[in-house]
Amino acid sequence: MFAIKKNIIRLLTIVLWIVLVPILTYVASLDLKIGVAMVVGIIGMAICLVCVINYKLGYYIFITITLILPLLERISGSSQSVGVVMDGLLISTLLGCILRRGDKSVKKVQFMKDALLISFYLYTVLLIIQIANPAGHRLLAWSIFFRVFARNMIFLGIGLHVFNSMKDVRTFFKFWIAICTAAAFYACLQQWFGLMPYEKAFIAKYPKMFNTTIIISGIRIFSFMSDAASFGIIMACNIIICLILLTAKLSNLGLKKKILLIISTVLQGLALAYSGTRTGYVMLPVGLMLFLLATLRNRNTILIAIAFGFTGLVILFGPFHSNGTVIRIRTAFLGKQDASMDVRDENRHRIQPYIYDHPLGGGLMTTGGNGQLFYPGHPVANLQTDNGYLRAVLETGWLGVLLVAANFFLLISMAVRNYFRIDGEVNKLLMLGIAASMLEMALAQYAQDASTLVESSIMLNALTAIAIKVKYLYALNTQS
Repeated sequence: MFAIKKNIIRLLTIVLWIVLVPILTYVASLDLKIGVAMVVGIIGMAICLVCVINYKLGYYIFITITLILPLLERISGSSQSVGVVMDGLLISTLLGCILRRGDKSVKKVQFMKDALLISFYLYTVLLIIQIANPAGHRLLAWSIFFRVFARNMIFLGIGLHVFNSMKDVRTFFKFWIAICTAAAFYACLQQWFGLMPYEKAFIAKYPKMFNTTIIISGIRIFSFMSDAASFGIIMACNIIICLILLTAKLSNLGLKKKILLIISTVLQGLALAYSGTRTGYVMLPVGLMLFLLATLRNRNTILIAIAFGFTGLVILFGPFHSNGTVIRIRTAFLGKQDASMDVRDENRHRIQPYIYDHPLGGGLMTTGGNGQLFYPGHPVANLQTDNGYLRAVLETGWLGVLLVAANFFLLISMAVRNYFRIDGEVNKLLMLGIAASMLEMALAQYAQDASTLVESSIMLNALTAIAIKVKYLYALNTQS
């Protein structure tokens, strides 16, 4: 009976395609845009259906498509509603998770006792309260911000169902390193051979979107991601993870995998340099510092540190005086305080009285360009914070910035505890990689709003889900 039903479904699918092909061809001949829209819609519905059927696969589909959406947007030649695509994929994946009732191991997570999760709950409550903030309470601005926050929390929640064992965790890291290596390779091609024609055309059409991309020394490379800043931050975090994994013994991580990691590290190092993200340059030694403190007795750790230090000295003091990329790296460590930093410090000093007078902040989306759009005339509208912590205290007050800092502290400490509690060298190094990369992210927040960028928020929430789940998976294993 089951076989008969299966054959009927296959037959209906074939008939449907036979009918759709001539219809699409006819419609496309009348209006190309409508035909393309129909094809994209059918492909999109098919992908969403796959996400519903297999939510674990949908989780990776969501990450992949979200990362390459800016590239697809540039190929199309026009700005698209990428948020709608992300929401559709994520809701489909969530629906699949609900229909399949997720994974039973999630019941082991102490949702009402875990300090990190409680900090998320408190931050959510604070954001809800902001709708009544007398200094800034426009529903449209609040709903846009809360929509992005809800998307991140849903993604985090699905991750708790996806990572059911250390095998799932290792699978994610293989996938993440692979896709980031592909991004790094694409960035190198952009630097070596120049931007693609459709990328140049898109920049010419939407120059305001690339104000921070075009600099005096050239173009900051952005790969297939939305901008150079988020790309550079991801590269910096991934480089540390790869370096940490390279310290594993050959018996635990084979020579072939180490060679692939070395290639990946080199490509991502070049990509970070080409991105021109000075925040990313500073992130590297900070992440490496935590790694050294945790594994200083390891011989491979010392070798990695020596190699990293030697490379850094060559870049900083080597005979390279005409290379724009090297000069930009040097200014991050050796350069004097530039005009942009003076402007940022002046803005912070000027806005301090406002911070003291508004304990709940000025309201969501009131700073920077968003403030100028939604709250023209607001005291902090068009104030470019260039600092995630400053934006948090201006928009959500002291409690908001304390919760943001607490989230990072609790996440890093949880990953460090997982490192000392879990078994297996590679597993331990992955936990240390999470701790080091999140420490880098916490530092990056001081220079820019790193955690709210689309690509970096995906990495942040995926690693957060892993850290939380591993904590309880380890507790489950020790009890059994």
